[in-house]
Amino acid sequence: MPQFLTLATILALAPAVLAQTQGSPTLAIAEVTARGKADADSATDMADALTEALVADGRVRVVERQQIAKVMKEQALSQAGVVSDEVQVKVAQLVGARWIVLGTLGTKGQSYVLSLRALDSSTAQVAFAGSVKVGSDEQIEAGSRQLARKLADKLLGPAAAGQAQAAASGEVVGDFDASQVKDGAKAVARTLALKFPKLTGKILNVIPNGTASCSFREAQPFKGEFFQISGTDEVTGQDTTKGYFLLSSYSQNGCSGRIKREGMANVNDGDTLVSMPLKIGVEAVEAGPGTQPELARMVSEELRAALDTLPQFQVASDPQLTATGRVSGGRGHRSVALQVIDKGGNVVGKVDVPVAF
Repeated sequence: MPQFLTLATILALAPAVLAQTQGSPTLAIAEVTARGKADADSATDMADALTEALVADGRVRVVERQQIAKVMKEQALSQAGVVSDEVQVKVAQLVGARWIVLGTLGTKGQSYVLSLRALDSSTAQVAFAGSVKVGSDEQIEAGSRQLARKLADKLLGPAAAGQAQAAASGEVVGDFDASQVKDGAKAVARTLALKFPKLTGKILNVIPNGTASCSFREAQPFKGEFFQISGTDEVTGQDTTKGYFLLSSYSQNGCSGRIKREGMANVNDGDTLVSMPLKIGVEAVEAGPGTQPELARMVSEELRAALDTLPQFQVASDPQLTATGRVSGGRGHRSVALQVIDKGGNVVGKVDVPVAF
């Protein structure tokens, strides 16, 4: 029969084990529990990221989870379900850890909440309690690194300035809610759509070489914009689509472009021009001051999706227009600034939209 150590034996052995752990203080990560919609694999990712971050920090020695699991198995503690803080403290003493850390990975809306508690094995008191909220499962690793740094700073005092700066320089933590990013991107797309309303104009003079002059009232189209040509059919007398018009030049003095007829339709002076959905592309939105690269990437993706739902736009790989810009600022004070560029490199529209994420 396997022989199990009693809690009394653990207490008796603890001083001897602690005496063997010289140098840096030792910390054990007992478990990370998944709650809400979080799954066990994500909780394991959080535990692994915490361990890696604490080892890289170098200020504490981290007990391997296999060693903790071995002790738990020997004591048949895992069969008891939820392990009490008292038992966790005693396990920490057995493995020679000054602190034992308990973590949870939960969900709140579309976001994840990473939480940690550290128990002091010498006093059984809570030595640290903290949490970090991230916007997606892809940010769990980054959130774990930030939480590990907060834990080490609380237990051991702030890291040296150079060490703290080095840790922060590579940090990518999502201090935003993914659902708010989606709503913010929709707001930016709607604002951009207002810059490119549906336009109507007229054919002024059709020239035999397939070009025509045109006019637009209270509107400013851009070079390369497509329009549908409609007018009265000479045979049926009904309004019909006659073809398409590509604007090749525009100024306050007038405009001109090329005609592509639909079938045998005749395009006449006075026919109507109606703008077609604009083929648009979105370059990677840059991360400005106070914004993480991951947030900027998410804004780019959500902006593409939002633009594709609006009648003015069609997201395409061969765009007439390209939107580019950046998202800047800290949470609650961010803005998305975009400029829209035509194929000739000309800026044909700008927006700067405050967002809530």
